[in-house]
Amino acid sequence: MNRRGFLLTATVLARLKPSRSAFLCRSERESSAERPQSLTAEGWRIFEVKTHVHVQNASGVTRVWLPTPLVGAPYQQTLGDTYIAENGRVVMVEGEDLDLLLAEWTEGASPVVDLTSRIATRAHAVDLTTPKVAPPADLSSFERFLRPTRLYAVDGSVRALASGATRGAGTDIDKARAIGDWIGARVSKSGSVACGLADPQCADRNALFAALSRAAGIPARVLYGLSLVSTDATKAQRSRGEVYLVGFGWVPLDAGRLFGSWDETWIALNSAQDVVLPKAKHGTLPFFMHPQAETANGSANSLEPATFRYDIDVRESA
Repeated sequence: MNRRGFLLTATVLARLKPSRSAFLCRSERESSAERPQSLTAEGWRIFEVKTHVHVQNASGVTRVWLPTPLVGAPYQQTLGDTYIAENGRVVMVEGEDLDLLLAEWTEGASPVVDLTSRIATRAHAVDLTTPKVAPPADLSSFERFLRPTRLYAVDGSVRALASGATRGAGTDIDKARAIGDWIGARVSKSGSVACGLADPQCADRNALFAALSRAAGIPARVLYGLSLVSTDATKAQRSRGEVYLVGFGWVPLDAGRLFGSWDETWIALNSAQDVVLPKAKHGTLPFFMHPQAETANGSANSLEPATFRYDIDVRESA
């Protein structure tokens, strides 16, 4: 199945009728990316990411949602996904900011699903010395990257913090750098910061950067993904950020650490926030970076893989 051949809006998802492919126990998607040999010759690294889920204590209808890698970015290409849900049905759901795999089992089935994704990655940097990107004719498409989310506000105390952090900075690039420096000086390696915001807003450097940038009137977004440094990536979920600067486009960053670049040992999954998973009963997620599961007993704890029973394995291809 072509990954972009099955687009569903949130409205359609609310009354989803499975297509023929949704009932397949095994399926595969192929991308139109270059052959791996060509990619490696050009400096890309190829990784295979395997996610295995076995939901424990299942009761009634069981559903699992898995984020899938972002398609088509300067730093990342998908090379195909394979997935199998024993005795279940699978559907691949694709949207503007989020692609995901939804697997579903009826009462009595053992809910086990495997997803294998092959991704090419490379280091990404933007030259910030000279503007080279033509300004967009219409900035209205960036309005959503200026809005608050359930995870963070952009007014009140947040706007006051942004104003203080950017005091004396003239251009947007100066303000963005100042916000990054402000975070680097105040946020500990563990992610905590005495910033006067609610804990969820301060738990992640890049979410904090997005909140302060948006409050300063600069479009920004958080990319939720997975570190590829270790072969065991079960708890390796990590975010990175991007800020839109006129003349430069979307600029990569890891708030408080890097500005204008990042390395290739990470894959982006999505930039979605305030996520409502199709058919889910547990409400809105602030973001979608970990496997999610739901049974008649309620939601599984996605932050406790040993209890939920999922693992993520990473291997680099030659």
